[in-house]
Amino acid sequence: MHRSARAAAVSFAFIAVASWGQDAKLARIVVPFPPGGGTDILARALAPKVGADLGQTLIVENKPGASGQIGTAAVKSAPPDGSTYLLTADHTIVVVPLLVPQAGYAALRDFIAVGQVARFRLAFSVSPRTGAKTLAEFAEVVRSNPSRANYGLPVVGGLPSMVGVAVAKRIGVPMTAVPYNGSGPVVTNVAADQVASGVTGLADAMSLYQAGRVRVVAVTGTERSSVIPGVPTFEELGYPGLAVNAWYAFFAPKGLPLAVAERFNKALNRALSEQDIKQRIAELSTELAPTSLEEADRELRTTAAFWAEAARSPDFVRP
Repeated sequence: MHRSARAAAVSFAFIAVASWGQDAKLARIVVPFPPGGGTDILARALAPKVGADLGQTLIVENKPGASGQIGTAAVKSAPPDGSTYLLTADHTIVVVPLLVPQAGYAALRDFIAVGQVARFRLAFSVSPRTGAKTLAEFAEVVRSNPSRANYGLPVVGGLPSMVGVAVAKRIGVPMTAVPYNGSGPVVTNVAADQVASGVTGLADAMSLYQAGRVRVVAVTGTERSSVIPGVPTFEELGYPGLAVNAWYAFFAPKGLPLAVAERFNKALNRALSEQDIKQRIAELSTELAPTSLEEADRELRTTAAFWAEAARSPDFVRP
């Protein structure tokens, strides 16, 4: 009896593990960053709503490290059965493999996009102590005082570095890139005038911008942000190559059945239509951007093509 009971218990445990994705009662959303950031906040707001729609319990699991590589690689290796999803930004899934060949994953080869959540801009902020209120005025400050020719970066490479290089080339003065560990320290140091300017996510700059402690003089994107409509885009100001949108989206391992992907996408879009989620996204200074599966795939392919081309430029900054 004892041996039979133990055998039955082992058999039950094996079946429970094997049916994790098949029953789909328990699933996880991997966030490849620490708790508290924008990606984590979005995941925790959406998980209960999407899960309830799917009849699942969606657990948010933070797997930070190596610019998002650890969590992203973990999702790549997960079974494509609807038990594991990834919520991340385009930089992690598209740009990082171009910067770090040993990342071990590629967006188009290893993942399927199951729905976009929001778009966000990068902001170029300057210290009020420079006296500059526009990007043109900041350029004049830097030209007349090269000691102010510097900018803070949250990461080296990708769109933040691209913005810094474009500004330096247009100004015509060499500018020193000062790397920090994330966007928060960049904006804080711009406000304290430790660096003259900085490139961060718009959301990261908004509180100090609203307090008058930094000045946002330009944003990326194809059109002005609804969050900060008085600030021009780089494209308006004649800076080429900075019209690309940054975004947050959900992904699953390649091979996820189409029916499962469609079900998740519809549940996600229903959650994104709810007023409290819309309000949360607005509070993060991001812009709601729900998509169909086809639209999410197209956005991923467009972004991947943009960065593959950018990586061939001599101006592409690598760590």
